[in-house]
Amino acid sequence: MRDIPTSDDIERFRIACPANTPPEFIAFHIRHGAVKMDIESVGSGLVWLWPIRDVLQYSREYGFDEFAPGLLGIGSDGGGELYAIDVRDGSSGGVGDIPATSLQWEDFRQLASSFAEFADTLLAGTPIVEPDA
Repeated sequence: MRDIPTSDDIERFRIACPANTPPEFIAFHIRHGAVKMDIESVGSGLVWLWPIRDVLQYSREYGFDEFAPGLLGIGSDGGGELYAIDVRDGSSGGVGDIPATSLQWEDFRQLASSFAEFADTLLAGTPIVEPDA
């Protein structure tokens, strides 16, 4: 299930997302949707990018706004690590992981200097295809 967003999903995200959200992040979702990938070189080896229509809600619910302002949560490894983009003013949009239990900037570990670089790594992984419910 790739969960390709609708044009309404994209427009709602563009209106509400942080100003420094990399355009490559939105373009990735338009083309690939929410993906689950098995990637040995990234974190625990699993990357699940949340559907773009859920990114802002999940990021808020995990507490990024309160505990790690300037990070936009974008996904999970399903086991306690969250993936996020640095969307602070002047940042290059680096992507990294951070423990869901701490959400402190000092625990953010940059994995790629940009979303485009992260996407290249992501697409080199093996898709995890789950049967439709």
